Amino acid sequence: MKYANTKERILNSALDFFSVNGYSGASIRQIAKSIGIRESAIYNHYKSKEEIFLAILSQFKDKTISGEVISDELLDEAVYPEIFFSKLAKRLFDHWGKPDEKKFLRLLLMEQFTKIGNKELSTSDYLKEILKVCAVIFGEMSKNGVIKKSDPALLAFEFCAPVFLIRTEYLAEEDSGIRREAAEKINAHVSFFWNAVRLK
Repeated sequence: MKYANTKERILNSALDFFSVNGYSGASIRQIAKSIGIRESAIYNHYKSKEEIFLAILSQFKDKTISGEVISDELLDEAVYPEIFFSKLAKRLFDHWGKPDEKKFLRLLLMEQFTKIGNKELSTSDYLKEILKVCAVIFGEMSKNGVIKKSDPALLAFEFCAPVFLIRTEYLAEEDSGIRREAAEKINAHVSFFWNAVRLK
């Protein structure tokens, strides 16, 4: 258990440093010092800084965001599309606002298209799962006559991308005024999207 805990602490600390200083600006020495172990002890768990970075990348890539964001309760709202879109946008915004997600997003934005080992960070990879799930949902809504017939993959992108962009715009600040401003933008986006897909 201690072994797993140390590995987890290394990854958590590395994410802190990578998200502030980028991959090249963070060091094994900093990571070790921050969790109170010798630098050499890190090598008992990871061969290199690259391996630590790839482990973080894998951790976030393997997360199923749809499982955290899309519940049965939310899917029940799909027959009321305006409510569904509003709740989905809020859940996505809140999910991407969790402390570790925010750190990973900062890292992603800093290192996008940087190749480390055999992996390249990209927002496309990060968003792939939620776009796929939303495309299925929007396809069903379209098929059931709840919204206009349209390309579900395009609808998923048109819905999720602006929410993601608004979230990244507010990564650094979190006071109530900023949250209100972000919420207004999310609401405006949902309203615009709903007007574009509603049945006339």
